[in-house]
Amino acid sequence: MEQHVRTLGRDNLSELESVERLLASIGPAAFEADVRFLSNLHTVDTESAIQSISRLTHPSIIGMSDTPFQIFQRLCDDLVVRVPLLLQRPSYRYRNGDSTAVPFELWLDIVRHAREFFDPAGLDAEFLIARMREGCSRQEAFDALISSKRPK
Repeated sequence: MEQHVRTLGRDNLSELESVERLLASIGPAAFEADVRFLSNLHTVDTESAIQSISRLTHPSIIGMSDTPFQIFQRLCDDLVVRVPLLLQRPSYRYRNGDSTAVPFELWLDIVRHAREFFDPAGLDAEFLIARMREGCSRQEAFDALISSKRPK
């Protein structure tokens, strides 16, 4: 088995959610432009850790939905064209319709970027501050936050 490969699992569901939410909020074209921009800033090290990404094919499997997965597939293809030595690593050489890979450091840069756009705690704090500025007490603001999160 290849060393230094990280697969999508329960421990990084929040990372996956941030990436998926960013794509949903800005759209596929803008998301792909952002990912490519970050990739161009990234220096590819052929020996560095790899983030393996699986396509969501079944609810019991942790994976990425089709649109972002396809963007990451194209990103991987571009990285391999840019640095052909990546093909010496099985994760890049054996990618297919249900799995792809990117350098782990690039993955982390993309996740950080996604979290800048979507920070649930930050959104909650902004909501609470807005309610308190409207004259609500802390308890009333908190109750309004809870109520806003309940399904209607």
